[in-house]
Amino acid sequence: MDDSARSAESKYAALIGDICGSRHLERRSTLQQQLEAALEAISGELEPRPASRLVLTLGDEFQGLFASAAAAVGAVLELETRLAGGIRLRYAIGWGGLSTPLKPRALGMDGPCFHVAREAMKRAKQEDRWLVLAGLEARPAAIANGVAGLIGAVRRTWTPTQAETVGLMQTRTTLKQVAAARGVATSTVHKSLRGALYEPVREAQEALLRLLDEVR
Repeated sequence: MDDSARSAESKYAALIGDICGSRHLERRSTLQQQLEAALEAISGELEPRPASRLVLTLGDEFQGLFASAAAAVGAVLELETRLAGGIRLRYAIGWGGLSTPLKPRALGMDGPCFHVAREAMKRAKQEDRWLVLAGLEARPAAIANGVAGLIGAVRRTWTPTQAETVGLMQTRTTLKQVAAARGVATSTVHKSLRGALYEPVREAQEALLRLLDEVR
C-alpha cells in the first residue's frame, strides 16, 4: 500500500494557528522568529511526534498534522508554555481524512482535515476564541469546544506575569523551583497561580485531552 492510499484511509488532526493582531505588533519580526523557533523545537521534542512537522505558512500563520486530536491539543498546550506571556495565539483543529500523500512538513497537503480546520479558524476569528475544534461528532465537539472556550476565556484574563508563572509550573515540579526561577517568594508564586485559576484550568485541560483520546 503506498503513502497516498494510507493517507486516504487514515484520519488526522490538522492544526492551524495564528498570531492575534499581528499587524499591529511593534516587535512582529522578533515574535515571528520566536514562534518559528518554538514550532521547530516542538516538532522535534513533542511526544507523540507530529505526523507532519509544524511550520510557518502564510504571514503569521502556522500549521501541523497529528495522528490524533489529543496530540494536536497537546501541541497547543506545549506551545502556550514555551511562549508564555509573549505572544497571544488562536488555534483551530480539524479532524478528518487526508487526500494527498503525507509529507514530513505540513506543507503541500490537502484534504478534509485541512478544510474543516480552515472553517474552524474562521469561527475562531469571528468569535475571537482561543481554540475551536471541528470534524468531530456532534456530542464530543460540543463538549470539547465548551471546555476549550472556558479555558481560553480564563487564559485571556492572565497578566504577563501570571502567564509566565503558569508556564514555569509546566516545566518545574515545585512552587519553590518556580519562585527561584522568577526570583520571588513562594507566597508570590502561590498568589499568582491562584489569581490565574491555575488548578481549574489544569484540570479542564486534562479533561479535554481525555475526551479527545477517545476520538477515532
